[in-house]
Amino acid sequence: MNVRLVFAIIYTPLMIALGEIIHAQGRKLLQHAFDSSSPVAAAIGNLLRLGWYITSAGLLLWNLGMESGEQNTLSQRWTEISLRLGIALFVVGVLHGLNILAVSLFHRKNTV
Repeated sequence: MNVRLVFAIIYTPLMIALGEIIHAQGRKLLQHAFDSSSPVAAAIGNLLRLGWYITSAGLLLWNLGMESGEQNTLSQRWTEISLRLGIALFVVGVLHGLNILAVSLFHRKNTV
């Protein structure tokens, strides 16, 4: 089976599920940071969600466009799929962490 196809089949539902979980939990953090009735919290949440999906789609397309190495065995194929998934998850994880840090710093600045 094609490495790119397997990657896309695993990656796409994983990013959708993670995006929805992060959005649901992040809404609570944003409401706390910007007051629960603030339209700013909802707008920032929607923009962060959009950024998540744009980043995820970009990583998917980048991985699909990457040249596959020569895979002779099933083990080599799964190693390449794992590497692609690991790098993509690492990138969105770091970016998500930076978003949380920015919201936290903003909240701390407004409460002091």
